[in-house]
Amino acid sequence: MAQPREGYRFSVDSILLAWWVAFEADDRILDAGCGVGVVGLALARCRGARDVTGVELQGDLAALARANVAENRASAWMSVVEADLRELPPAFGNRFDVVCANPPFREAGAGRLNPAPEKAAARHELTLTIGDLALAAAFALKRGGRFYFVHRPRRLGEIFSALGGAGFRVERLRFVQPREGARANLVLVASRLGGACETVVMRPLVIYGREGAYADEVAAIYEGRGRPLYED
Repeated sequence: MAQPREGYRFSVDSILLAWWVAFEADDRILDAGCGVGVVGLALARCRGARDVTGVELQGDLAALARANVAENRASAWMSVVEADLRELPPAFGNRFDVVCANPPFREAGAGRLNPAPEKAAARHELTLTIGDLALAAAFALKRGGRFYFVHRPRRLGEIFSALGGAGFRVERLRFVQPREGARANLVLVASRLGGACETVVMRPLVIYGREGAYADEVAAIYEGRGRPLYED
């Protein structure tokens, strides 16, 4: 998997997101802000998705994503479009069954801004806020479509507000803990466009077990035998 030597580099949250998404094989999936294509390729190559479109604003990352698609012989199942999620092409409207995203976690003014532009945009909401992302997903999805993403627990209030404002209802939450008993540092969110539903809070997902090795559920993913993370 090609990625920049410096600047943007994918991490475990991308892998968790790829196994959080629920879909049928013939669903159209939009990977919103796809970076170098990690999530979309995992969906296509490891989980059986057959129609994935990646959208990436940064030209260098979009080019790497296309190269990764070709290198992984996934061109029949995944394509990459260089575009701004805030201004998606009209043809994307009401087209997709599923949208997934690993968005920037930090507000534009929160913390030190990384000097590498790609990493700064990946970590801070310089070009895309939670509200922007929710509106983009609502535009792209069919009625009843599902929106899956990963974010920080401390921003759940903003997340619920942005999703509600765009017409989504949160169906499932799964908090991610670095170790058993530790405070969660990620949350996996599953929502649906339109309708009403109760929010189910699943048992936490633990990343590391004893002696620093991956816990069983995460290790199984890396070993190619992982079950979807939305299954209790």
